Amino acid sequence: MALVNVMEKFVDEKLMQMLAGEKCCKCTRCIEDMKAIALNKLPAKYASSHNGELFTKLASSVRQSSVDINIAVANAIDCVMSHPSHEGIIEEEFKPENAAV
Repeated sequence: MALVNVMEKFVDEKLMQMLAGEKCCKCTRCIEDMKAIALNKLPAKYASSHNGELFTKLASSVRQSSVDINIAVANAIDCVMSHPSHEGIIEEEFKPENAAV
């Protein structure tokens, strides 16, 4: 049985949607920084991966707080764009399969 922070999935999806329209660095380091900042502003929502009913309940409660997710992700993007942890824009494109989970 693995525990999963359901909020991570929602932040990942929202971040990818919001970054599609942004002209900023999308290297793995910046993406991970954005995720960490956003997730630290949101409550964790854990579920055991085998319990679909609990996951559904948590997912619906997360939908109710989608405004909070939007704000946290937008603020994280602005923060990293303003103060990246490296110089300049790195041309490396973010690949979700290489992301640390």
